[in-house]
Amino acid sequence: MPAPVAPALRGRASGAARGTPAEALLVEREGNGIVLGKRRSTHPSILDALEDPKLEVEAECDLHGQTAREAEREVLRFVRDSQREGKRWVLIIVGKGLHSPDGKGALKTNVVEALSQRSPARFVLGFRTAPRHLGGTGALALRLVDRL
Repeated sequence: MPAPVAPALRGRASGAARGTPAEALLVEREGNGIVLGKRRSTHPSILDALEDPKLEVEAECDLHGQTAREAEREVLRFVRDSQREGKRWVLIIVGKGLHSPDGKGALKTNVVEALSQRSPARFVLGFRTAPRHLGGTGALALRLVDRL
């Protein structure tokens, strides 16, 4: 007979099984292309660090040339593996869409949605458009949750 699951974990596990996080991230968009995603509990100092021009990341994931479906799978793999390895500050390169048929990047919108509302969100404490030295509007800097 399997061990009973605590009520707090039961909801979390069922959400993960459906591909939704236990807590969706709130997303704010500014007119200049800056995007910010955070949990309600994320301390403002973490959000400040994400835009620090001295921010150093521990891992990068480049999504150039991938379809939206491929990119979402890669984002989940990347944030899950990075979090398990104890990495906290990571970068996802989505590109600016300069080579897209319409000149607009489609991946950024899909990645933001995945990071804030789907399975990858359970590993993310907050994210923001990267500082200029890390790619600016063509990348997202993330702060991952500590090991689960």
